[in-house]
Amino acid sequence: MIQIDDAGSGSFVGGTCIGIYRPETNEYFFEIIPVELYNKENFKKKLYLDAVVNIVEEAFKALNVHRNETVEICRGYMFEKLRLWLDANGYCWYRTQISGRVQEIVEQNFMLYTIRLGVLEAYIKYTKYPFHFHKLLRWVFADYDKRISLCKTGWQSWAKYEGIHCDVCDDVMNFSHIFCLKCGKYIKKGSKIKTLRFVSNKEHFVYLHSDC
Repeated sequence: MIQIDDAGSGSFVGGTCIGIYRPETNEYFFEIIPVELYNKENFKKKLYLDAVVNIVEEAFKALNVHRNETVEICRGYMFEKLRLWLDANGYCWYRTQISGRVQEIVEQNFMLYTIRLGVLEAYIKYTKYPFHFHKLLRWVFADYDKRISLCKTGWQSWAKYEGIHCDVCDDVMNFSHIFCLKCGKYIKKGSKIKTLRFVSNKEHFVYLHSDC
């Protein structure tokens, strides 16, 4: 059996991880769809769907997938073109709710990928919904000029907020256990900081060291 799943398609930051897994032998192949395919021009063309097909085709060659193997595919929209490709190439497949080992592996790989992009590991591990759009906006606005290129800017949801203005003011940190969303280091209580304020779905505050 071959199982195919994705992670990160709903994350504003980063591309999307596509994972292919053979549970009988614990063989696994994964690749990241580049975030550039989610910019405004490429997103309209849905080039990320073509990338899924290319990744799976490469994985099938690497894993030597036979046409008599059953292929399970996640029900998500990411696999629209892949289903056509599987039909055209004579594979036996069906859509299902993917869970278990393959889901864990794909999500873990996407998390490691976003950490390499610069998203703070603590922010991911200790936030209940680490890839929630508005939570990620806080990370993006902490260093906007460098981080916006790492985002799915072709999304309609981003079009609603890309003109957001951030108010910046000097302040003093009154809380403990708060880390700077720009450098990732903790902010000492009582130290001078810069506070960024913006409004998306609600009022958000981003805390930075005064020299960050």
